[in-house]
Amino acid sequence: MRVVIFDQLGVMRSDAIAENESYSMEYQIEMVEEMRKFLGIEKWSILGHSYGGMLAVLYAHACPNSIHRVILECPSLCFEDSAKSIAEYLSGHIRSLNNEQAVKLCEKIKFTDYQDKTEAVWDLSSLLCYVTDMELRFYLHSISCKEYQMTMDTTDITDEMWSKGERHLMKLLETQPTPDGSLRKRVMMTDNFLPMLPEIAAPILLINGKYDPACTKNQTEYILNNAQHATQAIFEDSGHFPRIEEAKKYTDTIWSFLGYE
Repeated sequence: MRVVIFDQLGVMRSDAIAENESYSMEYQIEMVEEMRKFLGIEKWSILGHSYGGMLAVLYAHACPNSIHRVILECPSLCFEDSAKSIAEYLSGHIRSLNNEQAVKLCEKIKFTDYQDKTEAVWDLSSLLCYVTDMELRFYLHSISCKEYQMTMDTTDITDEMWSKGERHLMKLLETQPTPDGSLRKRVMMTDNFLPMLPEIAAPILLINGKYDPACTKNQTEYILNNAQHATQAIFEDSGHFPRIEEAKKYTDTIWSFLGYE
């Protein structure tokens, strides 16, 4: 099987995004589609993990004739819902820190109906900075943080490469001005992507780590009840990274879904 993995524009080995450069999820989708054409691929199956699940759903919705199948691995398809679930998941640890500010922030995330959805992003980022248990911080279940880090070779990743990610995130959260000065609504990572699913005709495989707080019960039930052709694979000994925590089962599951049994 041919596997194509890419760095999004503005992160790691890709070019940095200029301060005045327009950037959005729609632009990411356009680049993925251009990549498919450039590589001479008529149709491909797509796999998105976590935020990548948002991109996969958006791409499948926008370019239905370009895909065979869709794999959503522990996707977060409604950021506010995921943030509340993660705050609940971290509650015990946060209370054990005896830090009043951290506790207040955790409770805020759990119970606030965010009008400005980007505020939920910054609140969750701030909450994660308090977490001292790295297994919890990365939503791991059956492996240690050290084992998790050993699966990635980052020796050639410089501080400059890492630093690009901040502007990348900021651009994804910006409201894009139009030439006439008005503010155009565009797809943002804080949107709810679940309503796109009923319009996607391609078969969907939903991979859930049993202990993953990001892909919530609400999201899982919506996917299974509303997508046209959705199947689920639950990984009983995984958190947010089944591909690492149960690697053989993960490979076999995807291989089967893509019809290579």
